[in-house]
Amino acid sequence: MSSTNKGAGGKAWAIVIFFTLFMVTMTFNLIVYPACAADTMRQYGISQAGLTTLSSVTSVVGLFAGFIFGPILDKRGSRKTILFGLLVGAVLFFVRVLVASYALAIVLTFLASFFVGVCQVAASKVLATWFTPQTVSVAYSFQAAGAGFGSAGAFVIGAALGLKGSLLLIAIAYTVLFIFWLIVGKDGPIAVQGAQPPKGSSAMVWKSRTLWLMSIAASCAVGSTLLINSYCINAFVGKGMNPGQAALIGTVLNLSLLAGGYLGTFLMSVIKRYNIVTLICFIGGAVGYLMSWFSPLGAATWCWLVIGGLLMGGTVGLTMGRTALIPLTGQFPPEAIGSAGGALEAIKGAITFVFPIVIANIFATNYNAIFITFGVLCVIGFVTGGLLVPELGPKGKLQQEQAQNAH
Repeated sequence: MSSTNKGAGGKAWAIVIFFTLFMVTMTFNLIVYPACAADTMRQYGISQAGLTTLSSVTSVVGLFAGFIFGPILDKRGSRKTILFGLLVGAVLFFVRVLVASYALAIVLTFLASFFVGVCQVAASKVLATWFTPQTVSVAYSFQAAGAGFGSAGAFVIGAALGLKGSLLLIAIAYTVLFIFWLIVGKDGPIAVQGAQPPKGSSAMVWKSRTLWLMSIAASCAVGSTLLINSYCINAFVGKGMNPGQAALIGTVLNLSLLAGGYLGTFLMSVIKRYNIVTLICFIGGAVGYLMSWFSPLGAATWCWLVIGGLLMGGTVGLTMGRTALIPLTGQFPPEAIGSAGGALEAIKGAITFVFPIVIANIFATNYNAIFITFGVLCVIGFVTGGLLVPELGPKGKLQQEQAQNAH
């Protein structure tokens, strides 16, 4: 197996673009209902509680998709598995556009999101076949940052198209992704062609200490970001900001997160140590958001918010992007990366589904407690993703040893 991907540059980045566009579409689908809140409640005849339930459906999808698609990807490969998931998911998304029943909307949202969720489970495995260990982190972080486009654009597009138009756009987008993958999708030249995961490798994945720690860190990255996104507008209105400015804060926050995804990629390409960049992003992001909230309203509010968003934007890629590198620890074989990606999605899906419900019931509108909880999550994310795990970056001992053994 070659240690480089020479000659595959254009094809490799076409794969990155595919997964980036998937992240844009997936995130848009994740928040389309709250982005079209009034339209959604009117369409399905539901209250705020019903809207919250409907919005939470896509969050739990990763739990099931991770369990099911991870092992399938290891055994069957990515091309046919992703094609099947996208085809079924796109059809179900088109059907969702036509229904007016709240119960059917929940079922179709769950099923369609489940089938297309194979792409999120597959990302780390597929990218690891196109990029070397020295470059895969940059590729993964780049595509993960696509989520910022989805979240930043959802409210603008939702306001322009309304619920029906937005749901139709999502269905069309997944159809385009199906065609895209049909044309370019396959495992790359670094893959061991036809290799099957060794017997017992799934059990090795679930016993991996590093995988569990990284899954907790990824859950903290996603959960903390969603927590502030969910409460920031109402929180600043409650603090005395006028609703117009508070809505603008939500937009600025999402744009900062979008730019932050690529800032994290840049920092990783320069520093080449995951644990150090994880410290910068988690702790720096926590300081930025907390200073924004606890400072008096004014210019400092906006400055600290942007700083926090820029740094927090890198945390998702930094935590989830290491899945393909965990085999360097010897805790499970490279052929089980699909199962590892599935396990991470399952753990993250369970935590991020339960977490908002718990926070809403405990703190309600106690915004000081919510921001403090955000800070605690950031500390946990740094400890599990930056202190307790071995350094997997290009300047870390494990990658350098692998490079020496390859020569």
